[in-house]
Amino acid sequence: MKKIITFFAALMMTNMTFAQMHGGMYFVGDADFSVTAASGEQKNDTLLVELGNSQAGTYDKITIPDIVYTPEMVIKSFTIDGLSYTMVGTYPNMYFEWNADSFTATTIGTDGQEKQITGSSLQARYYHTANKFTLKAVFTYGAMPMAITYNMDAAFYVKSVSKPITVNVAGTDYATAGSETYKLRKYVEDEQEKVDIEFPTYSLSGTPMGDLTVGTYTVKGLVYDEEKGGYFRDYSNDGITFHFKTSTGIDKDYGLYAEGTSILVQYSGNNVVYIENNFRPGSMPFPIIAVSGEKPTTVEKVEAEAQAQPVKKSYKFIEKGNLVIVKEGKKFGSAGQQF
Repeated sequence: MKKIITFFAALMMTNMTFAQMHGGMYFVGDADFSVTAASGEQKNDTLLVELGNSQAGTYDKITIPDIVYTPEMVIKSFTIDGLSYTMVGTYPNMYFEWNADSFTATTIGTDGQEKQITGSSLQARYYHTANKFTLKAVFTYGAMPMAITYNMDAAFYVKSVSKPITVNVAGTDYATAGSETYKLRKYVEDEQEKVDIEFPTYSLSGTPMGDLTVGTYTVKGLVYDEEKGGYFRDYSNDGITFHFKTSTGIDKDYGLYAEGTSILVQYSGNNVVYIENNFRPGSMPFPIIAVSGEKPTTVEKVEAEAQAQPVKKSYKFIEKGNLVIVKEGKKFGSAGQQF
């Protein structure tokens, strides 16, 4: 009886968590598309998933980003409306699914005219325990006679975190005027939990280099470091560049000094509480240390917060029940936790 109660409690929690995510969920992943014998790839595409409200008579929506076949041939982003999800499978390997044998949408062509999207098939799934979304849509565009297939095997939920940034430049702290928005995604790769973080563009006033602006860039593959108490990566040699501009005349893209460039992200439960970024553009003689939030006074081991992970490398095994919980280095049955 206790197991039955636990099952239904977890099932209700999973459903409620998903159903309450009105306002849009963003999922980022690599996609591909094909038109007859031709095909292409798109890195880091962003899908927008919006849930409807049955009481208000609205339906779920999925927005597909621009599809760039050539610079001259671009299918602009469009939104598929009129969808409703169903729950499929058994706990803990249940997922939410959207299916459609046909759909229509409109977009604006490169000629500035409205174009009709006529879909013949749509399959989408959201795996709650893995924060993963998959999508396959087949459709025609305007008067084009050939069908286009847009496919995304693995997109992961992106969590936006807004915090002020305090930057130490040559020993002095400077703060942004307001909160800046980081974008983070947590996923599993090669049976290890990882975090990607996208830094926002932000500006500082009155530094030794004058007013400066640091451009956006993304660091991928942070892994949990028990000693540091958070997800960490030395990204000195990742080949990352970003734009750096000052009021004293600097306005160019820079690489990073190849030593001691690192990022630390610390969580309390599911909340990001502290971000510390140490970096040095080009051959700058002193490092820049950018921090957001307050560093925990005590290190909280993140593994104590149970997180569902697949046994195999690929998330495709989720439907077959190969999910476990990793907690303090030991494996337990899945609990369907939301990131």
